[in-house]
Amino acid sequence: MQNHRNITCCFSGYRIEKMPVRADDLYAVQSLETELDHAVSLAAARGYMRFFSGMSTGFDLWAAEAVLRARDQLPVQLLCAVPFDRQADRYPIEWKRRFNHCLLAADRVYALSRQYYVGCYAARNRFMVDASSLLICYYDGRPGGTAQTVRMAEQDGLAIINLAAR
Repeated sequence: MQNHRNITCCFSGYRIEKMPVRADDLYAVQSLETELDHAVSLAAARGYMRFFSGMSTGFDLWAAEAVLRARDQLPVQLLCAVPFDRQADRYPIEWKRRFNHCLLAADRVYALSRQYYVGCYAARNRFMVDASSLLICYYDGRPGGTAQTVRMAEQDGLAIINLAAR
């Protein structure tokens, strides 16, 4: 398999219940979507054409949707890294709809496990970081999977764009 790391970016951010932006706050969501659109365009201008989303509610799916919007005008690809089959089974209906839309519109889907297991989200994060040279994240210092992914990216020397720091 060809190494595309130098043109691959991954996203990491909080699930909707941890985001400081509430899903029903349309102004805040639109502001974040605008920031994501700008970050994807900036990354594409720097040569990044492949974008990984981990497909969780909140930041991951907003980021995937930003790539799909950009695809109308830029030669970018949406890559979905699904930690296990049926990841979206327990999502609220609106997030499940968004998940399915992104999955069907994706250029490639990587299903990393047939079933859930302890550590499957960390394995997904490692998979995306190993394949990328840029991380676009929303990280404000809270512990959890995003913090772990940011640490992985820092240790591996990825460039990082943190939308929470703007």
